Amino acid sequence: MLLDDLKSDVTAALTGELRSAVLWQYSLIDDGHGNEVPGYDTSYPCEGVRGSYDAQYAGQSGIPRTDAKIELLAGTLAATPKALDKVYIDGGWWIVVN
Repeated sequence: MLLDDLKSDVTAALTGELRSAVLWQYSLIDDGHGNEVPGYDTSYPCEGVRGSYDAQYAGQSGIPRTDAKIELLAGTLAATPKALDKVYIDGGWWIVVN
């Protein structure tokens, strides 16, 4: 109950203050010939921020310099992000790795 209230309060405080984003969920779709192929057919508008990793942390963790840290406001999401989903934010596409 307390966590639900916290989620609602944080969402209410930050909605409209962050960047617009879209989460595209990865799934297998039919290619029209009866074959399943990877696709991104479901979009979920949301809000979030795109940042970067501290250079020391990234270097010690093996995170490539081209990677970004994307944080999405959970209260604006209608789906839970999972590996291989894509996020469009700040004019760029990013693949969810974890």
